[in-house]
Amino acid sequence: MATVDPAAKRKRIARLSSIREIVFGVQDGILTTAGVLCGLSGAVSQRNQVILAALASTAAGALSMGAGAYLGTRAESEVLHTEIKRTREEIVEEPYVVQESLLEALAKEGVSREAAYRIVKLLSSAPKALTATAEEKVYGIAVGMSGDAIADGLFMGIAFLIGALVPLLPFIFIASLHEGLIAAVATTAIALFAVGYFTGWMAERNAIRAGANFFSVAVGAAVAGYVIGLGIAKLGGLSSVAMP
Repeated sequence: MATVDPAAKRKRIARLSSIREIVFGVQDGILTTAGVLCGLSGAVSQRNQVILAALASTAAGALSMGAGAYLGTRAESEVLHTEIKRTREEIVEEPYVVQESLLEALAKEGVSREAAYRIVKLLSSAPKALTATAEEKVYGIAVGMSGDAIADGLFMGIAFLIGALVPLLPFIFIASLHEGLIAAVATTAIALFAVGYFTGWMAERNAIRAGANFFSVAVGAAVAGYVIGLGIAKLGGLSSVAMP
């Protein structure tokens, strides 16, 4: 019979938690770049201007998303460690209050009062175990809750860059502005459907439905971006010519 390695399972769960940054980064990169391409294609007629603006948006977006993820995770980690420190001080200063709170927490999970009392009494003989259990059961916090700020920043920035290349590459390599825009929208829709399908599969949900949700977002973003671009062209007095 195969045995479960707790350490390996924790590492696997930690790796899976990075999917949030990857999926969010890829999705944002795809939608942001597709929006820029559609919006500017509706506002200007120079293909090179659209490409340069999209490249600038991609670079700025990747750096911004990476820095934001890094700073956000770092701030979360600092706040969490502060709360853990305060909690441990409370456990030392008011152990009976914490023990009673732990009894109530165990009771809410279906443990009888008598059994909960024995558990708390046993844990009280091992301060580290009592502290760790109280942090999780009473306060809902744990040291491992915060992520790696550097890793999260890198994952987010690289994911945004990869996502941005999905609509940008076909637009760059197809000479016609009109055909390039169609290809960019098509690859955007396909890529977002694939990302949605993957996340649905990972979450053991209806993968096709999840992919369809992402697809609808792609189409909505593309249409909205193009309409906004046309509006900017009219408001700014830009000459929007027919795309070749």
